Amino acid sequence: MGSSMRRRTGTAGALALALAGLAGCEATLSPSERVFFTIDDVVIGTGELAVPGDWVTIRYVAWLWDEDGTDRKGQQVDSGEREFVLGVDPVLSAFEEGLASMRVGGLRRMQVPPEYALGGEGQGNIPPNSTLVIEMELLAVRLYVTDSAPFQVIDLREGDGETALNGYVLTVVYAGWLYDASRPDGKGRQFEVNNDGFSFSLGLGQVLEGWEQGLAGMRENGERRLIIPPEMAYRETGARPRIPPNATLVFDVTLHGVRVP
Repeated sequence: MGSSMRRRTGTAGALALALAGLAGCEATLSPSERVFFTIDDVVIGTGELAVPGDWVTIRYVAWLWDEDGTDRKGQQVDSGEREFVLGVDPVLSAFEEGLASMRVGGLRRMQVPPEYALGGEGQGNIPPNSTLVIEMELLAVRLYVTDSAPFQVIDLREGDGETALNGYVLTVVYAGWLYDASRPDGKGRQFEVNNDGFSFSLGLGQVLEGWEQGLAGMRENGERRLIIPPEMAYRETGARPRIPPNATLVFDVTLHGVRVP
C-alpha cells in the first residue's frame, strides 16, 4: 500500500453511484465519530493523468466502514462503473478528491466520513450518516471534444433601443453552452448562466472576439444567439474545467442596456 493523505474539501454532490442531488453543499474537514477522510494508493497508475474538465471512467466498490473488518470493510453496499466530467458533474466529493493527481490504471482506497458522501440523507443500502470505505480504479481519461461550426450570428428578437457601437458600454444577460450538433439549437452541456447583468465596453478587447463581432450593431432589448468557433473564443487552451480546449460555444445574449460614455 502506498501513501496515505488527508484532504480538505466541501461536499460537491450526491453519491455518484446512486444519484445526483446534493450539489452545492459546503463542508470543512472535520473528523467523523470514527475516522478522518483518507486516501491510500493501492496501485499507482502509469497511464493518462486525470485533469479537471476531462471525461473520466471509474470502477468502484463501496462498503460500510467497520473498525473490525479487513481494511475496515464491513457490508458491501454498492459497486459499478461511472463516467463523468471531472470538476463539472455533481458526484461524490470523495471521487473528486480521490482522482486528484491519479493516473489511468491506478487504484485508491478511501475512508469516507459522511460529510464527503451522502451525509444525513442515506440511499439504498447506505444508512444516513454512514462512513464508507471506497475502492476506486481509474479506467480511462479522454478529452472532452465539442462539435465544430462556423461563426454565426442569429437574431432571436430585434431590439428597439440604442444601437451597440464600439466604445459604448453594454449591459447583457446571457447563457453559454458547449456546441453539440446533435442537440436542439446546438446547445450541449451548459457551462455558464448570468442573469444578474454583465457590463463591458464594446470594441476594447474586454470580451471574447466572438462577442466583439457578434454584438456590434445589436439594438437595446434585442436577443442574439452566437455560435463561436474556438479561434474566436478560448482557442487551444480552453477555460477548464467547464470549457475544454478547442471548444465551439453557443451563447444566447440579451442586450439590456446601451450607454454612451
